[in-house]
Amino acid sequence: MFFFLSKVISFIIDPFFWIILLFFSALIHKKIYKRKTYFILGFLVLLIFSNSVFYNNINQLWCDLPNKNKNKYDVGILLGGMISLSSTEKNIKFATNNDRLLNTLDLFYKNKIDKILISGASGSLTSNLKEAAILKKYLIQVGIKDSCILIENSSKNTFENAYYCEKLLLDTLNFKNPSCLIITSSYHMRRSLAIFEKTRLECDPFIKKTDKKHFDLEWLIIPQSNILFEWKILLHEMIGYLSYILMGYI
Repeated sequence: MFFFLSKVISFIIDPFFWIILLFFSALIHKKIYKRKTYFILGFLVLLIFSNSVFYNNINQLWCDLPNKNKNKYDVGILLGGMISLSSTEKNIKFATNNDRLLNTLDLFYKNKIDKILISGASGSLTSNLKEAAILKKYLIQVGIKDSCILIENSSKNTFENAYYCEKLLLDTLNFKNPSCLIITSSYHMRRSLAIFEKTRLECDPFIKKTDKKHFDLEWLIIPQSNILFEWKILLHEMIGYLSYILMGYI
């Protein structure tokens, strides 16, 4: 039920949904002053949630976490959510979060992590995709030894990522106090870290240093359609974090 509700809430909090709803209300409402009110509200929501400067500042505050990385970790835990639901072992279609995978490869080849644990099945209500198994095949193809790759194919959300990783490393494989580095997208790290800190695993977040963002006057003046999608992701993450608090997960 919780998994289903998270998908419904994700749709409801989408700024694009509210823009369409307000403009549609402006078209069909019988009272003229109500039409004007809905139109103005829709236009304001569009301007605010398509402004990249406003989004970048809120996103930076959300992603700002202390960087306490060690020089070496036993396990790099790569959280899934980076391939299309139509992917197969022979035809992988990467989505927008493939920075997680690229960062993992970089860390491994720089000897920052000894083993890679890929965590994740599918976050879809209907798909039976086994993302971790597909990504393991890919990592082997690009030169990483099978013995360096661990997978768990059961988790469908962040809470289950932490639960199944803990169970695999400590109870199944009998690791003794492994040092773990969580590798995920920056917007997803706050919730991920909070969940993993509730486990018996010793975990740090992978924080990648970024240069100061370039400011362009165009970003402030001209609405950016892609920012609407970015807001959907960020708001989903914020609501997810709050819901995990209410559920007692963190």
